Amino acid sequence: MLFFVDVYLPLALPKPFTYLLNERDFKIISPGFRVAVPFGKSKIYTGIVVRKHNVSPQTYEAKNIESILDDKPCVYTYQIKFWEWIAEYYQCSVGSVIRASIPTTLLLESETNVIKNPDISINKDILSDEEYLIYEALEKSVLKIENIIKISGKRNAIKLLQPLVNMGAVTIHQNIQEKYKSKKERVFRLNPKLIESKTLEEIFNLLKRSPKQTDFVMSMFSMSNNNKKEWLSAKSVYKKSETSSSISRTLLNKSIIDEKYIKIDRFKYKGKDKIPLQKLSDHQETAFVSLKNEFKDNKVVLLQGVTSSGKTAVYMKYIKEIVEKGGQVLFLLPEISITSQMVVRFRAYFGSLVQVYHSKFSLNERTEVWKYIYEDSDKAKVIIGARSSLFLPFKNLKLIVVDEEHETSYKQFDPAPRYHARDASIYLSNILDAQVILGSATPSLETLMNVKNSKYGFVVLDKRFGGVMLPEIKTIDLKEAHKKKKIKDDLSFDLIENISGTLKLGKQIILFQNRRGYAPILECLTCGHTPQCVQCDVTLTHHKNSGKLQCHYCGYNIPIPIVCHSCGSPNIITKGTGTQQIEKQLNDIFPNVSVARMDWDSTRGKNDFDRIINSFSSQEIKILVGTQMVVKGLDFKNVHLVGVINADHLINFPDFRSYERSFQMLTQVAGRCGRSEKRGKVLIQTYQPNHPVIKNVIDNNNDVFIESELMDRKLHSFPPFIRLIKITLKNRNIETLSIASDWFFNVLSQSFGGKILGPIYPPVARVRNYYHKQLLIKLDSKSSRLHFKKVLNKTKKSFESIASFKSTKFIIDVDPY
Repeated sequence: MLFFVDVYLPLALPKPFTYLLNERDFKIISPGFRVAVPFGKSKIYTGIVVRKHNVSPQTYEAKNIESILDDKPCVYTYQIKFWEWIAEYYQCSVGSVIRASIPTTLLLESETNVIKNPDISINKDILSDEEYLIYEALEKSVLKIENIIKISGKRNAIKLLQPLVNMGAVTIHQNIQEKYKSKKERVFRLNPKLIESKTLEEIFNLLKRSPKQTDFVMSMFSMSNNNKKEWLSAKSVYKKSETSSSISRTLLNKSIIDEKYIKIDRFKYKGKDKIPLQKLSDHQETAFVSLKNEFKDNKVVLLQGVTSSGKTAVYMKYIKEIVEKGGQVLFLLPEISITSQMVVRFRAYFGSLVQVYHSKFSLNERTEVWKYIYEDSDKAKVIIGARSSLFLPFKNLKLIVVDEEHETSYKQFDPAPRYHARDASIYLSNILDAQVILGSATPSLETLMNVKNSKYGFVVLDKRFGGVMLPEIKTIDLKEAHKKKKIKDDLSFDLIENISGTLKLGKQIILFQNRRGYAPILECLTCGHTPQCVQCDVTLTHHKNSGKLQCHYCGYNIPIPIVCHSCGSPNIITKGTGTQQIEKQLNDIFPNVSVARMDWDSTRGKNDFDRIINSFSSQEIKILVGTQMVVKGLDFKNVHLVGVINADHLINFPDFRSYERSFQMLTQVAGRCGRSEKRGKVLIQTYQPNHPVIKNVIDNNNDVFIESELMDRKLHSFPPFIRLIKITLKNRNIETLSIASDWFFNVLSQSFGGKILGPIYPPVARVRNYYHKQLLIKLDSKSSRLHFKKVLNKTKKSFESIASFKSTKFIIDVDPY
């Protein structure tokens, strides 16, 4: 009898592959084990076992697995089920989901090394030019496949090497290296044998001519508290003795001290004793009791609370109950920028039980957190993280909190899997029989529709904590300000006056401008030329701080020109305003006031978020300018004024969700002020002060806005009444793309009778030298969705079988907006 396992590989493949193994390994192995398996001609990958059986594959000969990498499953069976659902619902491969789920340090991949055989000598005259170059290079050193591609200028390096392999002149080896590196610390101790054989006086006599060595050993004696065999941190010994590594090397050579490296915890908790949870207000207590009651009948509950109502305190009390019963809790946040504030707050109550997981961590840090959670030690009862935290190996997950559930950041746009963390968390909770809290001051229309249809429970918290009033919101008419010349650059006199008054009160200000960079356009006034990206159909954004014009799609950049590239005129101006320009304007108007900027450009480093937020919290920074990063759930007690530089950029965005998102964003940014005893103030600069969205934000008319928006969506057949699937085709050749997209539309529409819009070019039609065309499919019922997926898969297979369409890439995005 033969023994087989089905293995998912971390590649964009449509199915698992079957591999052969011996009976002994077959008895050991089970779903969730990592195995090293060969795939293709020259690679070994780490795959995940999903099934073991005795049925050989019909269409290919099963290869043997190289090795089993674990002594127990690395992932749980529920995770495999979750991956398969993500792949099926979001129309991608399980391999893509594995890539997003497991740290790459755990997905070992072989490196192909080519080595010259020293025992074989060949006649170089019989070699082709490429073979000669490769063989000559191999005489100097071992080569990797990428080196051979570079030398020969040809992509198919394995085929090129085959004649040399057949001659026996070279051999090909697959080298697998462990990527994860544990953090280690150097430690010293006094040599126990020396201490046992000599007295202290004898030891110091050996060092009497070396005062620095004496200081080093004396420091070790004083730090070891009479335990002469204790290992001591090298850093601590150097610091206390005020010596350097050269002294320790000498002492090691004299065998007076020993050294070793010990593995240490990257995330060792160094906090103080835990403090008790804050007492809930009457309103919060009512919401907490309602939450528990709602969970009796529902697995998912929406907690809608106005900004600064204290939703987090309600979460924390419920989380405490889950943790005390031995359960794990996942707390999802939409942005990494919020994480540090939330971690500080949670660690104050839960201490070392809290772990954090997000993309700003290094690979080794993420791997360590993964291992903590898998082992379910006391280091991982409450996990705070961004959307990718959903894929962690929870052992006993009982609650998922999706904070600010309306945020678009929960949707993964590129690369696959293009999942929505809110929706995926609800499916995960079904698998694990866990509960879900969706929290927001401005819930998404999809969530509100599910509440209306009794799919979710509902709890409302409509009072701010401590009886603080909602902020006063006023508009500033930019048309009038320009007309009366009451504006300086982009800041109206009213806004400048209010900023000045707020600073005199010792309070802080947040200014919101949802455009990074200095200016979106640089224009020549002589000929009208604007510098464009050479790879994308967009203008280059002016970044004054770096002195470059940059493309926000592909990263292409050039120095800011002194004269026009087209006509040579020096008459060049900027158009539009980004956060860098607002920062400069504020520095000009308030030269003695500390101003900081928080956007994607200023927070690229690992600790940049924390640095800016901590400086603003400690009131070192008085004015914070930012993009939507400053909107998302940050809590600053001393902010009295919030200014929106231009609300029209949000409202006029060409997207059916623009009104919903602008309402949410304006409400959220308004909620950043007046969170303590004094009522805050919000000033919204706009050319449309009477726009319904702005009116509803000012009047806090959530219900009126939602009813109006739902009517509009129903009338025009948009979510939440229907589901959308966006299909993007892209190709470097615009003519091939047009033919391919028209073919796809025609074949798809013949089999599917629903609404298909397109194919059309998106607003940015070319990105990274690929032209794009899009189709938008509207699905109005569950049965049509299932039918459409069958039709789509069939059409896709036919499309991929046509030789002339091979170069056309194909992207499916389910629930794209």
